[in-house]
Amino acid sequence: MKRPNFMVALLLMLVSGACQAHLLKVFAYVEGEALHGNAYFAGGGPATGARIELHNSKGEPVATLAPDANGEFTQLSLPVEVTEVVAVIGDGHQARWPLQRSAAPALPAPQPVTPVNEALDADALAKLVEQAVARQVGPLRQELQASEARARLSDIVGGLGMIFGIAFGLMWWRGRR
Repeated sequence: MKRPNFMVALLLMLVSGACQAHLLKVFAYVEGEALHGNAYFAGGGPATGARIELHNSKGEPVATLAPDANGEFTQLSLPVEVTEVVAVIGDGHQARWPLQRSAAPALPAPQPVTPVNEALDADALAKLVEQAVARQVGPLRQELQASEARARLSDIVGGLGMIFGIAFGLMWWRGRR
């Protein structure tokens, strides 16, 4: 390989890491009447410049949000027709997250502590349990989603194998001529 070709190939390999910044991710969950979420890039950096759109079942935007400095966003009163969260950045890249709602509606406001001698009815108890579970499981699902977006050693080795395979294939083809 000639020296200028080698230098160009080396330069391209060093610069190619910036392409990972465009892999946009979004995560959202419903807790009661509120929507909580996070927009981030695959490396873990927050997508602060993203526009968060809440879409209905027809794919039309119903509301627009802006993430904070950590890429997090919250909508306290979520419209019923919202079925999907879409994060959009200026380059035209989008990330989508379908919303899953529970069948039971959440309590409108925190209830005062019920004395021990009064019994809760089954519906009120189910709502309280569902709210508590959503409060605990939502952040765990967010951490799991973020950890799945990180590059693993097998991804890196596979990418290097593909690069070397293509390079050796091209060298073999060029050597045949």
